[in-house]
Amino acid sequence: MIKKTLISTLLLLGTNALSNINVTTTIYPLYNIAKEVGTDKIKLNNLIPFGIEAHGFDPIAKDMTILSKTDLLISSGDLMEPWKNKIVSSLKIENKVFDMSKHVKLIEIEEKNHNEHDHEKDHNHNSNIDPHYWVSLNNYILMTKVITQLFIEKDPVNKDIYKENSDKYLQKIEALKIKYDTSLNSCKNKKILVNHNAFGYFADEYDVKQYSISGLTPESKPSAKVVSELIDLVKNEKINTVFFEEFASPKVAQTIAKAANVKIDTLRPAENISKIENEKGYGYLEIMEDNLEKLKFAMDCK
Repeated sequence: MIKKTLISTLLLLGTNALSNINVTTTIYPLYNIAKEVGTDKIKLNNLIPFGIEAHGFDPIAKDMTILSKTDLLISSGDLMEPWKNKIVSSLKIENKVFDMSKHVKLIEIEEKNHNEHDHEKDHNHNSNIDPHYWVSLNNYILMTKVITQLFIEKDPVNKDIYKENSDKYLQKIEALKIKYDTSLNSCKNKKILVNHNAFGYFADEYDVKQYSISGLTPESKPSAKVVSELIDLVKNEKINTVFFEEFASPKVAQTIAKAANVKIDTLRPAENISKIENEKGYGYLEIMEDNLEKLKFAMDCK
């Protein structure tokens, strides 16, 4: 009898150890952390499909099904996901939602430059908070620690696995942060022109002046007057690279770069990646490392 009870207990423990938390994330940086920390101990879905520009996403019917079955929805916050609250309320999953924006350092958007669009119109909200907080490696470290603790609370049986995965990933993030700190310590021209105003946290941490082509969202199109002003800006500020983003049209950036006779290149805010990149294991850290090399050239860093 004792032997049978012991076997039953072991079988039950084994089943618990193999059980998966059903986790849904909203944007790629959250997905990447969950994937690295959770590995095969979670069942992971990201609402925004690979290769899609994150700002213009709206959930469809199949997303409602995913959300209705999730154990944990990790959201980047209301500013990036204005659709979230209404859907969460209709599905009655409020107790399963975790808002990451409440657990990181947030900064306000700088006052508009002559070339920037009205961010209230861009995002359909009345907040001055910059929603692109994951571009900060310091915030990304915080996000990793927070998600690790979430998984441990949801699935304490696999605590050691989550902790071990997290520690390994944090070592990589911290090593990259050291590269950023060292590489950007001696730049001659800390000014960048980017596709949309997504690099404010990076700019704030490294004392960089960020100019943007299309304000807070990459879909916004600047007027001919603004494009002309940006061409003058590139020349006057001796900016040697105009940056665009992989999932947004490069046409305006190409026009400015050609008129100013400077280089054009991609700089990615890591809001999303392509399906092929994900399959090959190319993720947030690789994007940020590639960004660093391009920034070093653009800002003439030694």
